[in-house]
Amino acid sequence: MQQRNGRRGEVFSIRLRAEQRLALERLRIKVGGPFALGPWLVWNALERGNTKGIAGVGSTRLLGSSGSTSNLPRQGTTARSARDGNTKRLILDLCGGSGAWSEPYRKVGFRVINVTLPKFDVRMYVPPKNVFAVLAAPPCTEFSLAKNGQVRDYLSAFETVAACMRIIALCRPVWWALENPVGLLQRWLGEPQFTFEPYHFGDPWTKRTAIWGNFTVPVTGPYVKPLGSGPLCRICDPKQKRIGACRKAGHRAITPPGFVRAFFKANS
Repeated sequence: MQQRNGRRGEVFSIRLRAEQRLALERLRIKVGGPFALGPWLVWNALERGNTKGIAGVGSTRLLGSSGSTSNLPRQGTTARSARDGNTKRLILDLCGGSGAWSEPYRKVGFRVINVTLPKFDVRMYVPPKNVFAVLAAPPCTEFSLAKNGQVRDYLSAFETVAACMRIIALCRPVWWALENPVGLLQRWLGEPQFTFEPYHFGDPWTKRTAIWGNFTVPVTGPYVKPLGSGPLCRICDPKQKRIGACRKAGHRAITPPGFVRAFFKANS
């Protein structure tokens, strides 16, 4: 229990000058911990017994001698990326299905664990240590706008979403991204960091998709004209000569390859 100006309590706000805030952000990135500055201050105090230093937020011992942001890494990274050096980085692909989203990482040498049924049940999965990044694509059926007017089983759907978020919280990865088609999940997770259509990345179909997380937003393009609401597919009918869009749920669920390439380029 602390006391300040006649008030007693567990937590008090502090005022930071711009240069102090920048220096604290630099230190937060250097030592790891929560991404937001406020939770990081608490974490740092508990983890390092540095409460006294945080209260004296102007001290150079805590803040360093400069408030410069020149050493800040790009969005979606922390100090752990620098510590990893050339070691093999581990990526978890939660509810990854075919593993299309994580495949580029596997090809260039990342360790990838596809946490998907039947081998793994994400709801009971215990993540290993030193996870570099997390991709998550929980099932969208119960959150889909296509199910309007039907009974929704939110309980089972949220078991999977909550399991993905639990794993992300436990791993504290350098970056993470959770994908779902634009629908009702936004009511609980808030505004997504990024939304896209496959045709924004050269795949000629529509499927408005939302991505939540802490990642670098990929650069869109090339834009193409959509030909339907599903990927062009010759798997269902190998003799199909006419260009058409497949509406099978399993094929529409595969992460669009153009987006996969752009996301990998931005977050690797």
